[in-house]
Amino acid sequence: MARQKAWHKLDNTANLFPVIAGRRTANVFRMTAVMHKEVVPEYLQQALEETLPAFAAFSVRLRHGLFWSYLEQNDAPVHIAQEIQAPCRYIDPLETGRYLFRVLYFGKRISLETFHVLTDGTGAMRFLKAICYRYCQLCDAQAFEAQTRDIPYGIEQGKNVSDGYLKNYTPKAQKQSFKEPRAFRVRGEPRLSFDLGVSTLLFPVQEIKTLCHQYDASVSEYLTAALLMAVYEEYMPVSGSKRPVSVFVPVDLRRIFETDTSSNFFSGFSVRYRFSGTKPEFTDVLKQVQEQFREKCTKEMFEKKLAYTAKSALSVWTRVIPLVVKNGVLRVIYEASNHASTLTLSNLGPIQVEPLFEPYFEGFRFLLSSTRQEPLKCSAVAYQDTVALTVCSELLGNDLARNLARRLSGQGIAVQVECAEGEV
Repeated sequence: MARQKAWHKLDNTANLFPVIAGRRTANVFRMTAVMHKEVVPEYLQQALEETLPAFAAFSVRLRHGLFWSYLEQNDAPVHIAQEIQAPCRYIDPLETGRYLFRVLYFGKRISLETFHVLTDGTGAMRFLKAICYRYCQLCDAQAFEAQTRDIPYGIEQGKNVSDGYLKNYTPKAQKQSFKEPRAFRVRGEPRLSFDLGVSTLLFPVQEIKTLCHQYDASVSEYLTAALLMAVYEEYMPVSGSKRPVSVFVPVDLRRIFETDTSSNFFSGFSVRYRFSGTKPEFTDVLKQVQEQFREKCTKEMFEKKLAYTAKSALSVWTRVIPLVVKNGVLRVIYEASNHASTLTLSNLGPIQVEPLFEPYFEGFRFLLSSTRQEPLKCSAVAYQDTVALTVCSELLGNDLARNLARRLSGQGIAVQVECAEGEV
């Protein structure tokens, strides 16, 4: 008799991703660790094989039942691959042994690309760091003492795949709607095959903190205001637009609700600014950004959002509706609401690694895949004394990244640029 495999339900957010995923809407993001030395593929393969069993959120495949999709334990062999194609491509399960992630290497870089149905940025970074820790142990075994050579570092939360949304929601405020108006849409000439163009701005942590302190703003508030101005200056007609420029800001809910899970547990809010024909002062835009951060980025607001989204998942009618009907409804809802953001800014914040392994890491990068409605996606991550702000675009040109670099440089920030297509 065959042993029944372990499985778990998709979290409250993940139910949407299988419905909308495709070549044009991959819902894949990338975490990259930049090492100090060239990657040795043999050790990376072994590190992945030894680390994966500790992470229940990743050692799965997607299955579809009569009423719900779910994630089932996957025992298929797992393989790394050399990076030869554009980042954040759609993950075809037939190419990955039914796994919903891929581990890639190129030069000194180790990249983890993840289908959002599995987890969010925080969960993926944990998995990537654990793989890299084991890789370092294998690659430089003589540098480790006997008591630290075989210890599996970074796997503490790997087995926790609890649904943070349902665990932390309260029934109050379920009737409140979070529907938002249509936002200004950036348009331009698309790249061939809709591959991503990637430009990364590197600048010192202390310099951006000092600049933000002068404005009495957080780094996320300052960058959000800079993005709003950049869209206005680079993509909007001089007469402005009736629709606001809207930046969607994802938020990790683990610290807010003191819940530790390797599955998705994030929410977010939109910061909007309506530009007329007169160019505003940056300080005026930043002031409105700060007001919206204070209003929307609160535990109370996220409690309301959890209650609102959990209501449908817990409904008796929702449970008995066949999956094919649910998926059709979800797609209609997605298409109707997929116009509220101009672009996204996801700031993962500072990354800490185990002190034992710090000498092996040079830095980190964070990339988001774009969509037709949001052809531009921005993401930031910091390691030690460097911030890496990445602009991913499926449009030709690097206008947004160039604008951001110009603004930061004009404020005295020393900016370096990584760009596959030349200098920004």
